[in-house]
Amino acid sequence: MNITHDFIDEQFRSFLLETYCGGRDSIQTSDVEGIVELQISHKDIASLNGLEHFASLEVLNCAYNKLTELDICSNTSLVDLECNGNELYALNTSHNSALKRLHCNSNAILALELSANAVLESLDCGFNRIRNLDVSHNPMLTELICYWNILSKLELERNPLLRHLQCGYNALFTLELDHHSMLEKLDCGSNHLIQLRVTNCENLLELRCNGNHLTELDISGNLRLKSLRCFQNHLSKLELNHPELVEVYCSDNKIAVLDTSEAPKLERLDYANNLIQEPDHTVKGFGTFTYDVSMSDYKLTLPFHGTDIHVTVAVRTKAEMKRLSPVIKKTWDNMATMHDQALTLIANTHPDEDVSTLALSELVFEELGTIRFGYDAGETPAGQLFIYAVFRKTFQLDDTLVYETY
Repeated sequence: MNITHDFIDEQFRSFLLETYCGGRDSIQTSDVEGIVELQISHKDIASLNGLEHFASLEVLNCAYNKLTELDICSNTSLVDLECNGNELYALNTSHNSALKRLHCNSNAILALELSANAVLESLDCGFNRIRNLDVSHNPMLTELICYWNILSKLELERNPLLRHLQCGYNALFTLELDHHSMLEKLDCGSNHLIQLRVTNCENLLELRCNGNHLTELDISGNLRLKSLRCFQNHLSKLELNHPELVEVYCSDNKIAVLDTSEAPKLERLDYANNLIQEPDHTVKGFGTFTYDVSMSDYKLTLPFHGTDIHVTVAVRTKAEMKRLSPVIKKTWDNMATMHDQALTLIANTHPDEDVSTLALSELVFEELGTIRFGYDAGETPAGQLFIYAVFRKTFQLDDTLVYETY
């Protein structure tokens, strides 16, 4: 039976003719009814009219096209559907009881009705406009990704098999995880949570709960934990007795003491903007830096050519200071030469200006090793102007100046 006329989208029709129709200019029912898998992502398709003829279809990937609607009611054997990155406002899966994997990320979907999808294992509906998400009829779920929606609640009591949960960037006030001992990855960051209990999540490997309103976080029962991101909360203490922990990001809290002695595998730690006072650090031949808690960096004032310059090292820990100490010392040993190079660049860039009046007022060592020489150029209508000459970590002068007003 000739069904060519049912495929109204030229891109879709051309793909089928070229791929499945042996060079003919018509599409027959026999050409498509036995197709089990259809990969048509990134093909600029605006309509999948004719999809109803794919009676045996189990896998459909139509991601990143221009679809505004998707009718899969006739594709009752569908097991795997990926339609990310389209323009869908709705998606009806009520006739797809065999569906195990549904990825509809990055559309404009307002609601999902999943009561007919009892064997669903993986759901990714992130970056949509969903206000309510009921997964109580999906007990087989092991992966749920629903970040960047408008969810104010998420009930997961009937999803005990979850291993991977990403529900960040919503409006959740509560999240109950008392029955989720199999959970390995949890990302609930950027919500409105005031409490989070993960003590029963004994297999948890990665926890991201940053950007909430947590005042306490008990992770004593999560001994397999490898990654913790709990920055931008209101935590006053954090116990890190975790033998497998590799990274901790807990900046922007109210922590005064942080003991990492029981985390032997810890490699990455960021605890800036807390109440922790880092010890002073001395660079031989340069001076002793003190830690500025308010800015989370190290500072020092020292004389140079008759004026005081403010030296800032934009790092947050004494360990990072030790790493940059050789750069600081080498800079000081070559200070006069680098100063002259900077003034020459400014003079060449502004030949009508007298650079002899410029005074070096600031020296900034960046975390990645670049060095900024800051010169006070005086008052302007926009504020106090500073001109920065930037040396790369190889001590080579960049040929572009940086201008900032304060």
